[in-house]
Amino acid sequence: MGPNNQYEAALNSVGYVVEPYDADRSFPVFGFGGVWQGATNHCFALNGNPAAPEIQGIANIVATYKQTLPSIQLSGPTYFAPLLQQFLAYCRAMVNTPTYNVMLILTDGAIHDMPATKNLIVDLSELPCSVIIIGVGNADFSMMEELDGDGKLLRGTNGASKRDIVQFVRFNEALARGDLAEQVLKEIPEQLCSHMERTAYKPQAVAQDLYHFEAGPSAPAV
Repeated sequence: MGPNNQYEAALNSVGYVVEPYDADRSFPVFGFGGVWQGATNHCFALNGNPAAPEIQGIANIVATYKQTLPSIQLSGPTYFAPLLQQFLAYCRAMVNTPTYNVMLILTDGAIHDMPATKNLIVDLSELPCSVIIIGVGNADFSMMEELDGDGKLLRGTNGASKRDIVQFVRFNEALARGDLAEQVLKEIPEQLCSHMERTAYKPQAVAQDLYHFEAGPSAPAV
């Protein structure tokens, strides 16, 4: 991929939509589906530091992506489970804090570990989180639409999702219509409220950002 590929465009466009909802604008960022340090890896810290994967601000994320991309050989298939496992651990660690976690995934391919992906989304549906999937390019995204679960709850081998937590957006189509920001954030308020209702959470009217969006691990590259 060249320096101005669709991932970079999507990362810039979508990143600046969600960035203001994070209190400190520091994001754990992970790549997947690439040969990293000699082996195919489906969840690696983009900054090369798994102990501290946070990158400050979308501009720095894009810069890190552009700097890192030439050293990574892209490699399929597309597995979501390692990323979702990382996000699950993150959400569980944050469960006693007034934080709603949002994971952003940019992908251009079909999922090759759909059963495991479904099960992890079912597990995540019990926690204060949402997953936004951005489909880049013109691939077959039918699996992403199945994960979106609009109108029905997603089912895995471990049961049914407790609530809808996935929003899927076709980047090219939303960009062409001019409603990218609307589509990316469209379901987040309802998903946040559904979590609060399910857990009987009562927000406190003290600090404006007491119950804020906090971006969880995200993956800007396949």
